[in-house]
Amino acid sequence: MTVDFLAIDFETANSFRGTPCSIGIAEVRGGQIVERRSELICPVGVSGPEDFDAVNVAIHGITWEMVAESPSFAEVWETLGLHTIDIPLVAHYAAFDLGVIREAFSDEGLEWPSLSYTCTVVLSRRVLDLPSYSLPFVADSLRVALRDHHDAGADASACAEIMLGLLEKTGAGSLNEMLDALKVRWGSLSPNDWSGSVSRGSGRARDKLAPPRGDADPDHFLFGKRVVITGTLPGGLLRRDAQNRIAYYGGTPQAGVTKETDVLVVGDLDPRRLAPGMDVTAKLKKAFELQAKGSPLEVIAGSDFLPYLD
Repeated sequence: MTVDFLAIDFETANSFRGTPCSIGIAEVRGGQIVERRSELICPVGVSGPEDFDAVNVAIHGITWEMVAESPSFAEVWETLGLHTIDIPLVAHYAAFDLGVIREAFSDEGLEWPSLSYTCTVVLSRRVLDLPSYSLPFVADSLRVALRDHHDAGADASACAEIMLGLLEKTGAGSLNEMLDALKVRWGSLSPNDWSGSVSRGSGRARDKLAPPRGDADPDHFLFGKRVVITGTLPGGLLRRDAQNRIAYYGGTPQAGVTKETDVLVVGDLDPRRLAPGMDVTAKLKKAFELQAKGSPLEVIAGSDFLPYLD
């Protein structure tokens, strides 16, 4: 298998993406993982414990004291050899991780690097039929061991194995072949511009709704989706502001879950709990019951949903 890529994952100190406090990478050459590494990062502009949100610390366990003497993002990027990267990046919820890269480079006064990337969430939606496309669900479906969810190194390794699993499941001999077959566009980043890795057209049988604005991007994940938000969204984002963003991208906010709902966002759900075998709340139970009856409804934790509102 002639497959080369670099799986990458970040954890952040707070809800602002420009605060990476940990990075994990897993390098794949010739269809085999040849290197796994992780490093702590001292984010620029973060100067003490008060800059680490309790929610983030509870998820990844990284504190100010652990990174206070760590190198900056730019230093770690160079130490890991990412400044000379010659293979595409792969990430799970790549919208988040590429947002971290953009914001972290900008905060350090550096121009964005040039690279291409794709997203295992976008690809998994094309290949797998799951109640959620969070990392634990996708890993479980492809029999990938997820040893310590929200450890950047562990998540990057799982992402690499998921990509290899998707290649095997589709029978593709390269990333280009798989993306072309699944009608997924490569994402790109350059010093002056960026574009997302998105599906070209819907992967669902259900017809899309007419968007409330004529210039909404039909390739955006939220385009034509009926979206319900429950619970408190992370980062202090107000529900009405999130609903406005959903409408901006061509989606339709809903007040409650119905058989027509496409996405249920559980704002205050710890993404580590969004996994097979988790305790189910009443709303999640209803969502899973609808899925069992054939609904394409997808469940997303609030912190995994925020990148789609960027």
